[in-house]
Amino acid sequence: MRPLLTFALLILCSCQATPRRAGLDESLERIDRFVHTAYEVGASAGLGVGVAVDGRVEYVSNLGMADISAGIPATGETLWYVASTSKSFTGFGIALLATSGEIDVAAPITTYLPNAEWPEGVDPDSLTVGDFLGHTHGMGNGALVISAAFTGAFPESEYGRLLQFNEVGSRELRYSNLGYNVASMVIDAVRPEGWKTFLEHEVYNPAGMGELYSNVSSLDSARIAKPHRARIDGTYYTIPFVKRDITMNAAGGHLGSIESLTRWTVVQMDGGRIDGRQVFPEKAVALSHEILSTHDRQFAFFQRDGWGMGWDVGSYGDEPMVSRFGGYSRTRSHLSFLPDQRLGVVAQVNGPGGSALTDIIAAYVYDVMMDRPDADSLAQTRLEEVRSQVAEVPEQVARFEAVQQSRLNPYPRPLSDYAGTYADDALGSVRFEHVRDTLRMHWGVLEGPTTVFDADSHQLRFSLFGSGAVATFAFDGDGPADRVELFGRELMRQR
Repeated sequence: MRPLLTFALLILCSCQATPRRAGLDESLERIDRFVHTAYEVGASAGLGVGVAVDGRVEYVSNLGMADISAGIPATGETLWYVASTSKSFTGFGIALLATSGEIDVAAPITTYLPNAEWPEGVDPDSLTVGDFLGHTHGMGNGALVISAAFTGAFPESEYGRLLQFNEVGSRELRYSNLGYNVASMVIDAVRPEGWKTFLEHEVYNPAGMGELYSNVSSLDSARIAKPHRARIDGTYYTIPFVKRDITMNAAGGHLGSIESLTRWTVVQMDGGRIDGRQVFPEKAVALSHEILSTHDRQFAFFQRDGWGMGWDVGSYGDEPMVSRFGGYSRTRSHLSFLPDQRLGVVAQVNGPGGSALTDIIAAYVYDVMMDRPDADSLAQTRLEEVRSQVAEVPEQVARFEAVQQSRLNPYPRPLSDYAGTYADDALGSVRFEHVRDTLRMHWGVLEGPTTVFDADSHQLRFSLFGSGAVATFAFDGDGPADRVELFGRELMRQR
């Protein structure tokens, strides 16, 4: 049965002060037709799109399924996971605190985190808050990010200790989650209510983003747009949304409705103003868009010149553009705006092949609204590429399953020799449970099955993070494994 299509075209009351653009309704109708066409390519179970024009949310569309296995359609009530788009909220929180004088982004990080433990070779007195916001702190993802984003093996109070386990590299701009996990620690240092409550009260509420959440425990699970995988016949099935409150972190940890997310583009491109009110200091908004660190990158159709406070700052064609995208476990988030044109776009998919759709839709919206003559032909060409990729999905799934089948040699030892609990100061405690003819992995808030990766090497594969990873067991003699290697760390058997 064809998935249910739902959308809402927002009709605005005549009391709005700013007149609507000439031809706007016709442009929105073109956009709506294209959004439906893009969805019907079949690259994602669901699709959510929002468009802001001249200070107003003018269009909201929720198509397809939030949870195809449960038969739950995407509607205006659906909450989409935004992944790393969360950095824009955290970064702006820092901008507010910098504007009020509560934080100095040029101050050494030790000003706010005097008791943090740093890796050998890192001089924290030489690192500023701004270095962490701009990804020039010289450290990559590590134990802190694994816990914060995935396992929840440690509470936030342990983040300062976990910093010591990060790898050390160059001070060039190197994107990771770490800087924004550290930013949340800085907010905690100056705000006793903690970063989540601070952002709710000082960022989401003033902007009228009433359907933006950094916790999941209080939400109706049926509202969440779940991630999906493809079967060998090309149809989709739902996989669990594995985020919990503890892993809804400052670098990637928000659920929001399309309308609330689109309001975020309005208040940002209009200098802190929305609904006829100045809800944020214009200075704070401008500060968050200033480039802290530079690079020269092309992402899809968009140029990236550097990083601000939670934002990629660059351009689309000749137009300045501010954006923040995100992806996690077959979901993808696109949030961007062209401040000079007063245009903003939000596009969300819940997988598995819809990532490119979000960028194609955003580019089409901008092209239509700026009267680009080849907007339709260009977008259709891009859609055809996605359509071709979707057609290849069954073959890709078949190849993956064939590889998995080829690895199903029995382990050279009984499964009971692998089962047990293993621990490490950096990664925490991991338990492998022998259940019938397989091993189940339990790590923090995550749990799931494992499969054979290389039996002779005592390696198993797990997908707790949304993508595959390998665990390698080591034996010093007869009997149970003594340790297991994960992400370059050795976890020793506890029992």
